Amino acid sequence: MAVLCVVALVVGGLVWWQHGRSGSDDETRALFPGQLTGAFPTAPTPAWTLRPSDLGGERFVGPTSSLPTYGSVGVVADDTTVVTLAGGSAASTGRHLVGVDAATGTHWTSQQLFKACADTIVDRRIACIDADHMVFLDTTDGTVLAEQPMPSPQAFSVAYNGTAAFTRVYETYSDSVRLVKITPTGTEWAKEFVIPNRSGSGDGYTFTATDALVAIAHGGSVIVASAVDGREILRRPGSIEIGTLADGSLVTTLGSGGINGTRGPIAVIRPDGTVSEIPGATFGVPQVAAPDLRDTVLVDGKLVSVADRTSSWATGVFTEPVYSARVPVADDRQVVTIGAGGQMIAADTATGVVRWSLPVETSGYADDVAVTDGTRILVGGEGGALTAVDLESGAPQWNIPGAQLGDGQAPLVLAVGGRLVTVTGTAITAFAPTGGDAVAPGAPPAPIEAPAGYVTRCGTPPRFVPDKFVTTPAGLVVTMKVVATCPSGDVLSGNKTRISISDPSGLIASGDFDFSSSPLAVGSSDAGSGITLDLTYPPGSFFRTPDTLGSVGGAAGSTSAGPIVVDCVPGPPTTDTLPAPADGSTAAPQTATGAVIPPGVDVSATTGNALRAQADSDRAFILANLNNRWVAQLSSKRPGLVADGKTWDNQAILDEFLANRLRFGDARLLYSDEWSVFNYRGWWVTVATPTFPGPDQANAWCVQQGFDGDHCFAKLISTTAPPDGSTRYR
Repeated sequence: MAVLCVVALVVGGLVWWQHGRSGSDDETRALFPGQLTGAFPTAPTPAWTLRPSDLGGERFVGPTSSLPTYGSVGVVADDTTVVTLAGGSAASTGRHLVGVDAATGTHWTSQQLFKACADTIVDRRIACIDADHMVFLDTTDGTVLAEQPMPSPQAFSVAYNGTAAFTRVYETYSDSVRLVKITPTGTEWAKEFVIPNRSGSGDGYTFTATDALVAIAHGGSVIVASAVDGREILRRPGSIEIGTLADGSLVTTLGSGGINGTRGPIAVIRPDGTVSEIPGATFGVPQVAAPDLRDTVLVDGKLVSVADRTSSWATGVFTEPVYSARVPVADDRQVVTIGAGGQMIAADTATGVVRWSLPVETSGYADDVAVTDGTRILVGGEGGALTAVDLESGAPQWNIPGAQLGDGQAPLVLAVGGRLVTVTGTAITAFAPTGGDAVAPGAPPAPIEAPAGYVTRCGTPPRFVPDKFVTTPAGLVVTMKVVATCPSGDVLSGNKTRISISDPSGLIASGDFDFSSSPLAVGSSDAGSGITLDLTYPPGSFFRTPDTLGSVGGAAGSTSAGPIVVDCVPGPPTTDTLPAPADGSTAAPQTATGAVIPPGVDVSATTGNALRAQADSDRAFILANLNNRWVAQLSSKRPGLVADGKTWDNQAILDEFLANRLRFGDARLLYSDEWSVFNYRGWWVTVATPTFPGPDQANAWCVQQGFDGDHCFAKLISTTAPPDGSTRYR
């Protein structure tokens, strides 16, 4: 498991460090199949570009499924070559097949016209259909290796598993489909299957084959047979989606089909022909996955183990129904998924809690919409752009405008060997890495060698231990002890470094800090006590005051509610190496540039809990110092109240209280149910702490502070006095 973040848990004076990591460094650093092999920390420039006009065509058209019918963009690729069709938008007789070497841009073009190709290249081989033959080609140079006649004029579409090609025949007015297995030497078998459901509509379909299985999903039905002998394995109503797991298992959605039909369950067909079902209506198969996640499927937005059909996620990540989901990355830290609505969401692998989300623009229902170099994910953006997004934080890092990639439509994005490749209808473009080697998603980067007297960026964030909390007119100031987790020290230099503080009662403070103009150097983890750093959280970015946290003395980092957790998500780095600081030194203070609510945090619950904690904390002070005395009441609010031009909720009430607290250096919060002088229940009441011999003096104080009569007036605070006579308006 890769490092998510380093947090300090302090209980009874003992520090417990949570790293969230397992496995050796070698296991963690090994690249995952399907990812980029080089890093792209900065925007690349094209290594080469190929346009359909270079080949005498109008546009590039996908060779698989129904893409040729509609002239839609698409490719088939392995680790060296990109294969597609070039021709016109409409070409019933076929188009020229094109193969492009991703490393060099050299290409070949077929002399004959092809109607369709299989969705896989196996051992540099692919199967395609021309006017009346199944053709086997070498994808490195376009050489025709063998061809066999098609079994019928009604035969169309092709699947390929490296040993044989498969086609299907729908006879006119027939309720059956014939699957035919064709090898380079001839037809091996043909099997007839009665179609279980005719309710589906449209020309979309999926036809695919593995070593053991061949499957067709079309017209409201799914049929799976043995690729060896054609034996029927599954024949059920279903949708057109078929996914493939790492072991060759197939995944599909069953259901009655049709516009008004039902979807589900999800069927998993193993290579040995066994079939299991998972409750759910939609699925997505991880494209780049950690070894222990290659037998998982995203079902209705929840990560599910195929082996036992269970999920550790309480809820799915999608807030509304989706009919298709892509899962570009699944590592031991997080799962990144893209719904059909265009929202990219990163969720914690263990819990499903959303870590970040970002709107993206992807190409229809294609799978090839995003790739990763392990540190960032590269995905289509607005206007057909290519955008690099930091995997840890979700922050965009760089962007290539859509006009530079082709026709302005969302590009397909692929990892082909050592190249990043984008494909649109009007251009295929390859980019070389702009950094060093890629890392596995979720893995700490390889350590950077630091010269003597310097520290370098660590692969895991430093440890933050809160030592003191105070409020000033600027906000909540937290004094932190910061210690590196690497012997080489650490550097924080990102402009969107999120540092969140919480305890078992909820969020204390959370904000983005900009270390880009004043990077933070942290000494070696072997050197001693680290450095001291003051972090200021302005109003709006903190939710608790120091008096609600209890003492942070002997059990530094622990509040009265329990241990404090500091969660650090570094922003994109701007530098890797800095002079080492002196042990125990004090760094330049930092102020949050804005409030950031961590993913999964319920703001209403957090602010409601903060109000309750504040009233509980203030009660002892009020009883000792304000009880049976006149004070100035500054506010009384309850959720749902419409006043001052807005509807008040927990957050607005808390923000107003904290603003008064910072303005006057002290203000206290009461809950009306707990004090006898209030007629109404459920109101949060803010009072100033100066006391007065009578109501006239309290109202005079209100005037001196510049309040109008609606926002400050005299109030008697008591646990025994009646409401009558306890309020004097101005």
